[in-house]
Amino acid sequence: MPFRTFNNWLFDGIKDSPIPKPKNGVDILKYNSPITHTFLVAMFLRNGYLNSYLNKYFNDINLRYLSKEELFKFIKKCVIDFRIKKRDIVYYPRRTKQILYEKLREKIPTLKNDDILLLCEIIEKSNNKDAIFESLNLEKPKKRSMKTKKSKKDKTKKISLEDFLSEHFSIVEK
Repeated sequence: MPFRTFNNWLFDGIKDSPIPKPKNGVDILKYNSPITHTFLVAMFLRNGYLNSYLNKYFNDINLRYLSKEELFKFIKKCVIDFRIKKRDIVYYPRRTKQILYEKLREKIPTLKNDDILLLCEIIEKSNNKDAIFESLNLEKPKKRSMKTKKSKKDKTKKISLEDFLSEHFSIVEK
């Protein structure tokens, strides 16, 4: 959601539009926002002129000394000045880290990332999954066992007072 909010603000074409305020607890100016300084610099890799300009002036540690608000306004001015469109930015799909993917990446560095993901899907669906995991020196992923809660009926078994006393106390007869 913060990426969509940021991109809508960045490409609205209005130079003086305010930075979006937090909605639903997502603040793009916050320190732990996923939109970082390096993300902004890497966002314009496809556009040569803006990319070389940003690399020349902002591809070092001094970039971190700017406040996010100043940097956002500067990037918005660059987008307007260099006439960058939304379709010109690079999209990096988010992938979950998989042990199988990392191992295959090490073993077969000539394959592209998408080809390795396809190979991972094929391995996951194959019948010889155990043999493939053994050959790659990997442990077979274990399925998580779900613990089920006892139903209310099991928790509230009614026992008689006599049984309860005999279980928990020693009864001495007179």
